[in-house]
Formats: sequence, structure tokens, C-alpha cells
Amino acid sequence: MVLDPESAERKAKAQRRKLSLAPQHEGGGGGGYSNKANGGNSNRKASMFIEGIGELDANDEKAKNDNVKQVVAKCNKGYVPFSNKKVNQDRPVVKFNLGDEHDLSLFGVMDGHGEFGHNVSEFVMNNLPVTLGKQAKLLIDEDTKQTEEGILKGTAECVDMLKQTSINCAFSGTTCVFGVLKKKTLYVANIGDSRAVLCRQNGSAIQSIDLSEDQKPESPGEKERIIAAGGRVEPLPGPPDEDCGPDRVWLKEVDVPGLAMSRSIGDDVSQTVGVISVPVITTHQIEPNDIFAVWASDGVWEFISSSEAMQIVWRYKDNLNKAVDELTAEAKKRWQAEEEVIDDITAVIVQFNDFK
Repeated sequence: MVLDPESAERKAKAQRRKLSLAPQHEGGGGGGYSNKANGGNSNRKASMFIEGIGELDANDEKAKNDNVKQVVAKCNKGYVPFSNKKVNQDRPVVKFNLGDEHDLSLFGVMDGHGEFGHNVSEFVMNNLPVTLGKQAKLLIDEDTKQTEEGILKGTAECVDMLKQTSINCAFSGTTCVFGVLKKKTLYVANIGDSRAVLCRQNGSAIQSIDLSEDQKPESPGEKERIIAAGGRVEPLPGPPDEDCGPDRVWLKEVDVPGLAMSRSIGDDVSQTVGVISVPVITTHQIEPNDIFAVWASDGVWEFISSSEAMQIVWRYKDNLNKAVDELTAEAKKRWQAEEEVIDDITAVIVQFNDFK
């Protein structure tokens, strides 16, 4: 069968997305979720879920962090045609007073994938604040290396706890990009292809600064690790003259799992061929002209660049609730223009300083 050019292009675009966008890989449970570790309520809407600050109000003295002006978040379920089983596999997390330390805060986003990806992302949402909190002594230490060690230990414990659950992680997992704010120092830890971006004001202009790097199978160092572990890094199988999308992770002789990232939490089969759950950590000192940062799933980043996202948020800087609404709405609009499916779309915006 020969596809006409328009049909071929549509097929190629669809193949560029993660395999988890296929309806059979989108999970089948209810769309609601809870955060028992953070005292959340399972009946709360995803867009209102932020522990400790109620309806996204950071002025609660019990939760307030002196280095944070405001936090807003939104988490929208995507869409798959002809399927009523689509569930929201994204999860945001915000935790002030991490480990009962007033100067420690946690912000992040998880993007689940695979049939049970929502279970994995929810587990991480519930338990990462707990396991990181247990490392508070290391995290609050003035030595950067100690803080980074605390992040690695807290993440590893969360990953180990997941392995002890009944969640089927053979072909399901989650990304996890999070930031630990220690006074004015931000440590960003990334596992996968969700992303954190900073907005810096330079006079009347703004600058976007990526705080994390998307971890793809073809990335230098990542590909070598996967191949050394016995995996393959190749696009989806298809005719040689057809665009079959990005490189993916495969077993040596079997066309599974086809993971489009080189690091994740869960994904047991992928982990046998070099996919790992160890975060890459970057450190950023918050300066007076660093206004806000955005943590978002790739439902945002698939069609919106880092600089575009910062421009959208900056446009509505006087009302960050409006800003997060507009950012997620624009992401949805672009998915609708490009695809038959819409990925889950989640963003957390943290304001550090007043704009000039």
C-alpha cells in the first residue's frame, strides 16, 4: 500500500510521539488521584492539587517559604479518540517545609507512560517528598555535594520502594523533573524528557534558561550506555524512505519496549538495556532578576519551545493563574492542530522575585 504524501506526513507525525499515546497504553482507571503522603484529598481536581497551599495560595504562613513569592499549577487530562479509558498520567508536586526544614521546598512534574503509568507517577508524587524529606540533613547542608548526595539518595529510595509494590512496571513508568530549593539555591534533578525552564529579566527583555536537558536515547553518553547494556537505539520499524520518528530504546532482538527517553522511573524491561532512574542534577543560584521557573511535562514542550513558554507566562505575569491557564491552553491548541490525540498537559510555575 502506498500512502499519498499528506497521509504519509500524518503517519510520520503520529509516529514521532511516545508509544504511550496509543489508547491501549493509556491506562484504564479513574482520572482522580490523591497525595496521601502530602495530606492531599483524592476528591480534589487535578488542577487544584497543591499540598500546603490550598487553591494555589502561597500566603499560608504554615506553608510559606520566604524565597517563594507564588506558586500556581495546572494538570489537564489529554484526549484519545474513540476511547473512554484515557486517564491523566501526569502528576504535579509541590511541598514546602520539606523534611520540616523551613528553607527547603520541592517542586516538580511527573509524566507517566504505559498502561500503568498513572499508578507510577502517582506513587512518585506521594512518596518522593517523603524520601527526600528523610534526607533533609544532607539537603540543607551548605556543601553542594552533600545536597546532591541527598537528592540522589532520596530518589533512589523512592525508586526502590516502587519495586516493592504490586504496580506492574514492566512496560510502564514515569518521567520526573523536580527542583529542591534551598534558600536561594535551586537544585534541579531530571529523569526523562519533562523539563524545567527559568525566566530571567534583562531590562525590558526576558531570557529563557533551560534548567534541565531532555534525556533522549540518541543523546551523547545515553546512547553509548544503552548499547553497552545490550540494547538498540533506533526509530520505529518502517520503510527506509519513511520518517519513522525519533530514536527509541529496544531490546537487542525484539521490537519492545520502544521507549522514547533514556531515563525513567519504572520501565523494568527498558532498565535491562541501559535505561536508568538516576537523575542528572544541575545547580542554579537564584539572582534578583530570576523571576520565575516552569516545570512542565512534554505535553507542553512537544510543540512549545522554552522561549515561547516563557513569553506566554511573561505576558500574564501580573496574574500567574491566568498565565498557567494560557500556557496549558496554548499547548492543547497546538496538539489539536497537529495530532488526533492530545497528551496530558501539566505545568507548575514558581515565582521567586518581583519583576521590574
